[in-house]
This record gives sequence, structure tokens and C-alpha cells, in this order.
Amino acid sequence: MYDSLRFTFAIGIFGLLLSTTHPLLAQTLPDSSAWRDTGPKTPHGLAVATTTAGKTVRAYFPVNSIGFEETVDYFARNPEVRPFPRIQHVDVDKLASVIIRGFYLENMRPAGCPKVLALRLTEGPVELFAFGGSAADKVPLLPSVLLPALALPTLMAQLGGLAVERNRWFLRRNGQLVAVTHGNFRKLMTEYTADCLAVSTQIAQGAEGFRYHDMPRVVGLYNDFLLNAGPR
Repeated sequence: MYDSLRFTFAIGIFGLLLSTTHPLLAQTLPDSSAWRDTGPKTPHGLAVATTTAGKTVRAYFPVNSIGFEETVDYFARNPEVRPFPRIQHVDVDKLASVIIRGFYLENMRPAGCPKVLALRLTEGPVELFAFGGSAADKVPLLPSVLLPALALPTLMAQLGGLAVERNRWFLRRNGQLVAVTHGNFRKLMTEYTADCLAVSTQIAQGAEGFRYHDMPRVVGLYNDFLLNAGPR
């Protein structure tokens, strides 16, 4: 009888240990099968979002928008897997950054636009972010690629002539983020690139290839200048 009681007690303790550790194991052991990207024709792709509270979550975000404003519609689970999840919505001002299929988007709060999540198009001494365009504007889908950096030049080339005139641009240099609009473009960018006369003069004169919709090219040329100039 004593052995029976001891066995029952041991099983009870073992069961208690399992019940208390299981949730932790479920959180720490990733389920790779549950977080696969969707197919190339699906309008939502795998994303990793960081909230303003510092929490990192995975979900499925739209891949047919160059940035987001106000809200983002998403799926908490793979929309291609049954039972199909319901679409949900999150406020942009609750998101600090999002990586969708390797493409990086960031909240433009420091530039006074907390409800805008913009796509980073250019890295370097000056980072360029873009917001604008949707599926209705024939914006190209963010492709599912291993190296997004290789796809960005193609994406930027496709953006030429695709609602770029109503895009909103954001620049960051030395940690300072600024918004560039049609109204402030020529003055702001002439001053922003003042140390490179070859670029700033063309902007000031409104030369072809140095206008608002040419921002990716302008930033690319200016970054080349900064990188070749070296430390000053």
C-alpha cells in the first residue's frame, strides 16, 4: 500500500511539472511548420512586427502596398491554411517597425507622422523611406526573396511612373528623420545636399532627373558622393 501511494504521489508531481512547464516550452520552441510564407499570388505574406511596447510578433501583412497609413489589415495565422483565419486590423501608431519578406518598414513618428509606416528603399549614409501607392496603382508586390537587397533596385525601377508623384518620401541621416513633400522638396533637398554641388545645383535649378519623383536617384547619387568623400 505504501508503494502504491508513493507511486501515485510521484505521478501527481510529474503531471504537475508537465502542466507548469508546457506553456513555457510552447513559447520558446518555434514551430517552423506554422510560420511559412504564402505563395507568390497571395496578397498577404509572412511578417515580423515590433510594437511600440517592444514586443515582437509574427503575422501575415499585405504585400501590395508601399507602406501603410492609419491601420494595417493582417492575419494572425497563415491565410492559406485551414481553418482560414479572419482578417484583423492594427493601428499603425502601435507599430515601431515591420519586416515583410525581408523588406524593412518603420514608423515615421520621429518625422511627425506616427500613423505612417514607410518602406526603406535605400540604405547608406542617407536612408530613403517611401510611403504611397497601393494595389489600385499597380504597385509591384514585395517578392518573396532570400536577399531583399537584390530585389530593391528592381522594385525602385518599377516604382518609376507608378504613382510616384504622390509618394511621400522620408530621409534619415545621423539618426535624424525628416519628411520631404512636393512643397519643401527643392529648398530642403538643395540645403540637404549642399556639400555636393553636382547634386544640389541640379536640384535648385529643377533639372531633369533631379525632381521630386527622382528621389531614389537623387539619394543614390548623394550617397555615392558621401561614400567616396570619406571621413571629413
